[in-house]
This record gives sequence, C-alpha cells and structure tokens, in this order.
Amino acid sequence: MVSAVVWHLLISLLVFTSVALAAIHGWRHALVGWHAQTGWYQRVLVQQLMLDIRPATAVFQTWAAVLFVGLLLYAIGGNWIWFVVGAGAGLGLPFLVIRHLEQKRRERLDRQLIDGVMTLASGIRAGLNMVQAIELLVTNSAGPIQEEFRQLLREYRMGLDLNHAMHRTAERIRSTHYRLLFSALQMHRRRGGDVGATLDSLAESIREIQRLEGKLDAVTAQGRTQARMMAAMPVLLLALLYTIEPEGVSSLFTEPLGRIILAVAAALVVIAFYWIKKIMTVDI
Repeated sequence: MVSAVVWHLLISLLVFTSVALAAIHGWRHALVGWHAQTGWYQRVLVQQLMLDIRPATAVFQTWAAVLFVGLLLYAIGGNWIWFVVGAGAGLGLPFLVIRHLEQKRRERLDRQLIDGVMTLASGIRAGLNMVQAIELLVTNSAGPIQEEFRQLLREYRMGLDLNHAMHRTAERIRSTHYRLLFSALQMHRRRGGDVGATLDSLAESIREIQRLEGKLDAVTAQGRTQARMMAAMPVLLLALLYTIEPEGVSSLFTEPLGRIILAVAAALVVIAFYWIKKIMTVDI
C-alpha cells in the first residue's frame, strides 16, 4: 500500500516537473518567436511599406488568423490534420498579403520613376544641388516616391551620408531601376560630370527597359493564365466528381491512403505552378 502511494507520488511529481519545464521553456521560445515576428513586421510594414500599423497588432492578428482557420477546418473535417493544414494556411496568408502589397507598391514606384528622374534633372539644370533637387522632387510628387525620398532626406538630415542614405533607400525599395538611379548619382558625386545629361540618358534607358518589360508581360500573359488554370483545374474536377460520386470522393478525405494521394497531388500542382511561373519570369 505504501509503495503504491509512493509510486503515485513519484508519477505525479514527474508529470508536474515535465509540464513545468515545458511551460517555462515553451514560454521562452514563444517570446523569442514573438520578438522575431514583431521585428520582421517592423522592418517590412513600417520601414519598407511605411504603413501606420503597429507590429504587435499585426502579430496578434496573424496568430488569431492561424487559430481561426485551423479551428474552422477542424470543424469541417473533424480531424486534427485539418487543424494543422488550416493553421499553416492562416500562417501563410499574411505573408502572401504583404508580398502582394510589396509588389503593388514597387510597381507604383517604377511608374513614377521617370517623372522623378526628370524632376531631378530639371532641378539640377536650374542650379540646385543634389539635396535641393531631391527636396524639389518631394515637393512636386505624391505617393510612394514622395515617401521614399522624404525618408531619404530625413536620414540625411539626421547625419547620415547622402551616398549611404541613397544606398539604404535602394535596399529598401529593392528595384533594379532605383538601384541604377542611385548608383549613377553616387558615381557623379564621386567623379563629377554633367548630372543633368546623365539623368536624361538614364530616364530614356529606364523608359526603354519598361517598354520591353511591358512587351514581355504581354507575351508571357498566356502562359501565366494557363498556369493559374492548371492550378485551379484539379479543385474544379474534384468538385465535379463529388457531385457525380460523393462517396468515392469522400473516401479521399476520410481514408489514410486517400489523404496521402491528395497531399501528393497538391504538392505536385504547387511545384508545377511555381515552375511555370519561374519559367515565365524574365528579368531584363
């Protein structure tokens, strides 16, 4: 009797110790993950996209989406595997949204670049120095290009070297056209020369590059559309087969072998979609 009580006490102590250690170390890892994701949102949302969103709020909304989508699919599928799939989808959704926002903002910046370069060239021909020409650009522009060059001026006025500030702006925008512009400006600040003529030539070059990029987009549009149709076709066929033979299609979701087949098919579709997308992406 005594040995049984001692045995139960030892088991209880072991379980308590295990739960306590898991809680302590798990909390530490959760804090590390929280700070890492908050830092990423700070860099992308605030510094790069310049959105008025608190990183902590974005992290909270991300984990709320993870929990909501996971519980939703668990309620539909009735299996913990669907919770994992839903949680993964909820975790990946914010990154897809942010990537979409980055792409749209970069496209707007590229569309505004030629007018911005012409404004810089006009200011320099009027006798302004580089900083004054950038101030003229900020005054006479709007949208993301105004935000980026205003941030460049802010960093310069805080004591950062202008070349370093332009380098930071190019890294923040991550556009080859802006890297080309800032590289040309940095080169002229070191070696001198007719900056106005160089900016005119640069504007013509960027205009020609954008024309070729538009032509490539038109040529590859059919391939991208086919890739999207190929990715959507298995889902549509699965829905059509479900209306014809619901029991057979349901076995794909209830039987272990059927789930494996679905997972393999989904992985192959995703690989094929990104493969075609990679082929259709041409960098000039």
